[in-house]
Amino acid sequence: MRLSTRILWQVTIGFGIIAALIGLSLRYFFVQPLPFNFQFVLHAHSHLMLLAWLFNALLLLIYKQWNIEMPTLDRWLFLVLCFCALGMLASFPFQGYAVVSIAFSTLHLWVSYVLLIKVWKLAKDKGLPGRLVRLGVVFFFLSSLGPYALGPMMANDLQSSPWYRQAIFFYLHFLYNGAFMFFMLAFIAKKWVKTSLLRESRIVWLLAIGVILTWFQNLDYSFDSTWINLFGGLGALSQLLGGWMLIRSIRISYLKGFQLIILITLAGKLVFQLFGAVPIIADAVVNNHFYLIAWLHFVFLGIFTPFIWHQLSEHIRGYKRLMAIYWILFVASEGALIIPSAFPVEGFMYCPHITL
Repeated sequence: MRLSTRILWQVTIGFGIIAALIGLSLRYFFVQPLPFNFQFVLHAHSHLMLLAWLFNALLLLIYKQWNIEMPTLDRWLFLVLCFCALGMLASFPFQGYAVVSIAFSTLHLWVSYVLLIKVWKLAKDKGLPGRLVRLGVVFFFLSSLGPYALGPMMANDLQSSPWYRQAIFFYLHFLYNGAFMFFMLAFIAKKWVKTSLLRESRIVWLLAIGVILTWFQNLDYSFDSTWINLFGGLGALSQLLGGWMLIRSIRISYLKGFQLIILITLAGKLVFQLFGAVPIIADAVVNNHFYLIAWLHFVFLGIFTPFIWHQLSEHIRGYKRLMAIYWILFVASEGALIIPSAFPVEGFMYCPHITL
């Protein structure tokens, strides 16, 4: 059997649709309790969205940006990743983090290592896009330290420790702010930038330092310190400067409607991170999980997902109409999360059957 790139994309999109449907069921859970464990299904939703949809799609785009045919071995390894995702889908809703789900997620991680080492070699001598891809690989490996820390903490009954939560935040931060963001920026640098940048090193260093320092903003969820806000703010500023230098070199006149929207949301993310260093705003997000969900959805559904869809636009019938509907629903969804929290109505947000 020959695994074509088309099949790999179809499987990846299938996982994305399933993850979205699970997300809808979680939204309905806020209205009416359903016969399942909310946290367990939330784990399935997040793992499928991050690993089976975003990671798979961005990995395929790395090959696409340089018009490289994915080698046969890489295709089969990719299929193993999909098998692991299927295993996580079948186990997380019923047991949460337990033997079977941990086994599938661990295998997924190890196979990802193999594929990303191949990607590292692929990115050699590829200029700024290659350097950004390689940084993404580094941040992926760094992010995996988070899951490895969970086992020892669970063995020592430290689930209630703030560091247990921080291990999860560490993983998520360096996965989507690091690996995923740099994979996407590499594609942007390859396809959208108008000329060879004279300050490539400065851009790379500013973005990389920014990712490392903005991790401190996650510590706000467990600790209270001025140093946390200071380092987090410096990281956000570093990323904003590096991102601005990259965006400034993009052929804006070359971009079309939806590309501009993606660029605006990307710029918005870089600006919003600065507000995360302001104590009063950071405290509001820490104390209201709906703001956190809105932020994660802004990044995943407002930047990564439309960016991926745009790269597939030539294969999607009625793409413009579908994306117009997508953006309308996205804005409505963000409003549904933010507005009731910002302007609460007594009893409206109270859901006694949910513990976030």
